[in-house]
Amino acid sequence: MGSVVIINTLKFDKNDSCEMGLRHPIYTLLDEVKKLKANEGIRVLVNDYDWLLVIKNTLLLIGDIKYEDHGDIDSFHELVIYRVTNPQQ
Repeated sequence: MGSVVIINTLKFDKNDSCEMGLRHPIYTLLDEVKKLKANEGIRVLVNDYDWLLVIKNTLLLIGDIKYEDHGDIDSFHELVIYRVTNPQQ
């Protein structure tokens, strides 16, 4: 990962989302990922396994985005998602 600067933290709580009827977290995540510049990242906390799988699989489709899986932290699963320099540049 190197010298990635974390610019934001997103926390997706399945209990809050269900109670409030919020949109699926992937839309919020994609909005934030689009804003990332090279070597910038976001920390994502999620407590729903299905959401975690959707996030990981969606990130595989974005060419210059990588993630590190940091496992469970206080009942949430942590990912650090970051943009790398596009190899085509």
